[in-house]
Amino acid sequence: MSDRAQTARELAADVATHDGVRDAWTAKSFTDQLLVVETAPGEPIPTAVRERLTADGFAGADKVYDVDGAADAAFAGQFEDCQRYRFVDTESRGQHRSYVVE
Repeated sequence: MSDRAQTARELAADVATHDGVRDAWTAKSFTDQLLVVETAPGEPIPTAVRERLTADGFAGADKVYDVDGAADAAFAGQFEDCQRYRFVDTESRGQHRSYVVE
């Protein structure tokens, strides 16, 4: 595991303990390391959490991927029991590679 992946895991564990956060974990897209944060239904991500993620090199996924129309660049969706936010590790962006093997 790279140092940056370990940093992301430690950050997710720390964020998960913050008031207003239900859970946080790392994930990977085809090319990027992601950090996902869950809050209660209808609850925005706490400002302190967003600031911490930004300070550690994570930015809202919609902003990073240049997706228009989102009021909140990190918002990933409202689910029955939570709201989800995705953040992309901008310091390691594009370093992860996934390949389909036939």
